[in-house]
Amino acid sequence: MFLAALILVVATDAYFVVTTLADLFPFNNVREAKRSEKLTEVAVNGPILALPALLLVWAAAAGLPALAYAGAAVELLAVLGGLALWWLPYLAGVTVPWATAGTGETWAALHARTYAKTVIVLPRRGDAPRPNLEHMILHALMLTAAGCALAAAMTL
Repeated sequence: MFLAALILVVATDAYFVVTTLADLFPFNNVREAKRSEKLTEVAVNGPILALPALLLVWAAAAGLPALAYAGAAVELLAVLGGLALWWLPYLAGVTVPWATAGTGETWAALHARTYAKTVIVLPRRGDAPRPNLEHMILHALMLTAAGCALAAAMTL
C-alpha cells in the first residue's frame, strides 16, 4: 500500500504541474493564463502537493506512522481546498476568498478567461462557473492519493 500511495501522490503532483504549465488545449487552456499566474500557481501549490510524498518516505524510513498520517492529512486538506474552490461556486454559488488572490478579478471573470473554453462535462447551473474535466481528474487523483496515504499510514 505504501508504494501505491507514494506513486499516486507523486503522479498527482506531476499531473498538476504538467496541466498548469503545458498547453494541452482543449483539455486545459493555459495559453489564456498569464505566465505569472502559471508560475505562481506551481510555486505555491506544487510544494504543497509534494509534501505528502516527502512525509510518506520519511515515515517509512523512520518507522513513524504519524508522519504518514500527516502526509495523508496534507493531501486531504489540499483536495478539500480544491473542491471548495471549484465545487462551491458551481453547486452553491459561493466563491471562496482565495479564489482570485492577487488577480484583481472575480472568480467568474477568471474562470471565463482561463477555463470556460476547456472540456467541461457538467451541465450549466445558471451563470455559475463549472469545474472542467482537467480539475475533475485532479480532484479524483487527490482524493484517491489521500485515501491510499491514509491506508499506508495504517500499515506502518
